Amino acid sequence: MQAADHQPSWKQLLLVALLALVAHATSLGTGWIWDDDSYVTANRLMSSPYGFVDAFIPGTTPQFYPLVFAGLWVQHAVVGTEPFAYHLVNVLMHAANAVLLVLVLARLGVRHSLWIGALFAVHPMGVESVAWVTERKNVQSMLFALASVLIYLRFLDAPKERVLGTWLAAFLLFAGALLSKTTAIFVPPCLVLAMLWMRRPIDARFITSVAPFFVAGVAAGLFTAHVERTIVGAAGEEFAYSILERLQIAGHTTVFYAVRFMLPTEQVFIYPRFTPEVSNALAWTPFALGLIALTLCILRWRRARGPLLVLLWYGAALFPALGFFDVWPFRYSFVADHFAYAAMPVLALGSVVFVTTALARIPARTATIGASVAMVACIALAWRATAKYENEETLWLDTARRNPEAWIAHNNLASIELQRAGGAIERRDPDAARVHAMQALERSTRAGELKPDEASNAANRSEAHRLLGDLDAALREIELAASLQPKYGDFQWSRARILEMMGRTDDARAAFERCAELGTGTRDEAAARRDLMRLAIARDDHAEAIRQCRALLALEPRNPDLIASLGSLLVKTGDIEEARREFRRALALRPLFATDRALVSASLGYLRLVIDTRPDSAELAEARAAVDTLKAFAPNDPGTRFLDLAIRLVGGDAAARAEIERMEQDARAAGGPDAIAFADQVAAFLARRPIDAR
Repeated sequence: MQAADHQPSWKQLLLVALLALVAHATSLGTGWIWDDDSYVTANRLMSSPYGFVDAFIPGTTPQFYPLVFAGLWVQHAVVGTEPFAYHLVNVLMHAANAVLLVLVLARLGVRHSLWIGALFAVHPMGVESVAWVTERKNVQSMLFALASVLIYLRFLDAPKERVLGTWLAAFLLFAGALLSKTTAIFVPPCLVLAMLWMRRPIDARFITSVAPFFVAGVAAGLFTAHVERTIVGAAGEEFAYSILERLQIAGHTTVFYAVRFMLPTEQVFIYPRFTPEVSNALAWTPFALGLIALTLCILRWRRARGPLLVLLWYGAALFPALGFFDVWPFRYSFVADHFAYAAMPVLALGSVVFVTTALARIPARTATIGASVAMVACIALAWRATAKYENEETLWLDTARRNPEAWIAHNNLASIELQRAGGAIERRDPDAARVHAMQALERSTRAGELKPDEASNAANRSEAHRLLGDLDAALREIELAASLQPKYGDFQWSRARILEMMGRTDDARAAFERCAELGTGTRDEAAARRDLMRLAIARDDHAEAIRQCRALLALEPRNPDLIASLGSLLVKTGDIEEARREFRRALALRPLFATDRALVSASLGYLRLVIDTRPDSAELAEARAAVDTLKAFAPNDPGTRFLDLAIRLVGGDAAARAEIERMEQDARAAGGPDAIAFADQVAAFLARRPIDAR
């Protein structure tokens, strides 16, 4: 780092943005991949009218990044599940990040800020964060983080009347970064590093202004670690590493990203997993190199601050991914390109400074040509890296080819084949279903060979055996999965389904109950209780069915389909008043019904009850709304016409009685079993409604 460059012009900033757009343009044609279902396409939060608010409630989303899910909810409301729009937002955010990086570096007086921003914009290491919709959290968090740093730097020189507003804007942007992804905790340390770089005093004013950033960052980091451990599941033997092992992992990770950035010849979605070996002196080489580099930078501090500040920035940006905090993806690998997105700005800076220093004697024109060639090469590598994100299958096939030991790749390819087998069954193509099930069994068997203690491998083998008709083998495999993860409710649900298919209904009920118990408050409990309710209905145990339905409603209190089901069950037990109240409650949530058919069914159930009561004016209005629903879907149906007239009669329209009587007469004249049955229902209603009744 040297004296300041001139401030970049809008044309130069536009060029950097265009480079980012060109480098990642091919991602606009990619589709949905791993985890995109839980984030967008199969996330019930996206279709809920309350999703924007619910995104801020811990436990309602796969990870607690509320601003990301709130943004995805808004986008889903506008474009649905069309992937192009989601990828476009990711690309635009990355381009904005490149521009913000240039502005931040230029304000700090860092030379070659345009080249640094351009390298960040086009480097293939960024592809994973840009082309993967789930990693919206990366690009969005970086957007808020860089904006926060830029505004804070302006706060340092803001006029008195703007100090508070500028600081508040910087802090709120930082909060937005943390609520997008807590890797933004690098911001407070970097603010300190910026002060040291600019040789500004670390005085009381600065400490007061930056302390809230540290407090918020530490709080968010600890909360995220808690969520990863207790909700996501990053706990257990797979994460039981000693401090020495974690130090070795940190050293390996630090060197890995630096080397991969300088030599970006290959990007693998799941890199080979490093195995710590504390007793192996050679395995400590990366850690030792890091210590040597840190020592040399400290010794040179008085002569040159830049090297130490860059090294500390690198450490701050990578810290969440160094292995000191457990995150779920560490099960597959300790390194991933998206882990390093927060560190890419400093890696770009270090690379540009290293190259320009090493080639300082080369003519400027030659250096510019060489740098341009490097940018073009990075763009080409970014396009090549993006190709595998076309869909989930291409992603895992590429991963399995580049890293054959990646068990997760084989396991997920098995899951894809199982989905295809299910689709073939729906199309009534048993031959295709068998082919896909065999391929799934082959993939999941290979995954099991690579990682015998992985429960999901056994679960996939179980499903493949089930589809192939071997229920005994399916039961053995799912019981193996359940023994490997005894607290995972989904395996108990699968076990219950197999037991039910084998005719062991009592055992199946016990397994469903176990699933509900293990998955208390989760989708596993909901799935199990739905099946328990179904089994109770099948054996005419309406009291048990009602108990399960009420338990489901405790989990999904705004589910009108469930509320209407409770109403139907209450009718069967003779509790008509309570049934009517439940139907009314369901229809009050009209927009949330899963299907139009369910809404019509609930409307019918309610109207059949309300025509035998003396409703007040409010309930009459609700009944008329229910009639309007039926008219919208079956305007010419005689049943709809009858219920319309019945509500008019109940509401005091005496003329409706004559029309209902004519309906009865016409039905009897038409003859036929259905017409006579309908006429009898109409006659029974008229008999229950004396002429003077109101």
